[in-house]
Amino acid sequence: MTLKQYLAVMFFATVVCWIAWGLVITNIDPFQADVLGFIFFYSSLFFSILGTMSIFVFLVRRLFAKGDQPVFRHVKKSFHDAFFISAFLLILLYLQSQNYLHWWNAGVLAGIFLFYMIFLWSAQRTQKNKTLEQ
Repeated sequence: MTLKQYLAVMFFATVVCWIAWGLVITNIDPFQADVLGFIFFYSSLFFSILGTMSIFVFLVRRLFAKGDQPVFRHVKKSFHDAFFISAFLLILLYLQSQNYLHWWNAGVLAGIFLFYMIFLWSAQRTQKNKTLEQ
């Protein structure tokens, strides 16, 4: 799959997910919805944000990339980052819907996600340095 094909498919899928989220918003009454309605809401919003962030993070990575990394590495990293951004935003939204979101909860959650991302980054750097030494 070429980069243009990937971006076209990701853009099309993201638009479909945003349309699906819009349909969920307009057709499901949250006061009468059962668990399935909330599953549709959160899953369509998650995939919408995932696609949008994946494209956006990829473009930012490509714009500010240093070195000669292959494109598939940028795609992999951008999708990985977009997954965590989407999960973070959905967890915040869920906590807000349950009236559990406070500034300290958001700070702790942001810290957990930040430490996890730093851990992954440092583990990859350590592994990269070990392969260069051998």
